[in-house]
Amino acid sequence: MLPEGLFIPDLAIVDAAAAEEDPVTHDAEAVLPVVEIVSPSSSGRGMDRLLKPPFYADAGIEHLWRLELEPVPALIVSQMGNGRYVERLAAEAGHTTSIEKPFPVDVDPGAPVQQKR
Repeated sequence: MLPEGLFIPDLAIVDAAAAEEDPVTHDAEAVLPVVEIVSPSSSGRGMDRLLKPPFYADAGIEHLWRLELEPVPALIVSQMGNGRYVERLAAEAGHTTSIEKPFPVDVDPGAPVQQKR
């Protein structure tokens, strides 16, 4: 269990039954992947890359996806292995990549990002 109020992930994809029961708060067991969008600030990068993952792992969340926005959008897909997250896949902007677990999805990390002109 995560310390209450300590971390609010950028996105948590949860089991449909859990979402129907409570659309706001979920136990770690209901979370399919937790998704962190890496903040551009240096303190935010440290939180998203180093501080949060061990807590998510201790809570038993099997999958962690991290969306890096710089230098180009990239999605780092990690899965629990021996009590910590192990990177299984990296998807870069401009390339559609298939992710099989915890559910099948095709993703291009650059698709939802608008480029500044």
